Amino acid sequence: MSIVRWIIWVVIFLVVLSLSFANADQVTLRFFGFGSWQAPLMFIVFCAFALGVTCGLLAGVLRVVRLNRELKKVRKELQTYEKEKEPANDADPVPLFPSAPPAPPVL
Repeated sequence: MSIVRWIIWVVIFLVVLSLSFANADQVTLRFFGFGSWQAPLMFIVFCAFALGVTCGLLAGVLRVVRLNRELKKVRKELQTYEKEKEPANDADPVPLFPSAPPAPPVL
């Protein structure tokens, strides 16, 4: 199954690559009357794709940072809660289930 997936990705890559070479004409990109820029169409499409990927990754990183900050806050609250619930005395609690059964009496 992995080989089929790789073949599909290679075919998609080759189709996109051939489309980009077929559309290598010079185009003019105008910035709302402030200026213009001429470049091959495939380069402009690649730049737009890279900008979109960068924005998506930045949004993901910001979300991870926010969630890590919240996780740290919740862990701190949990530690505070556990310290409040500790038994007041230092004596060892009696276990409910002893680890070994009592020894039989010697006759």
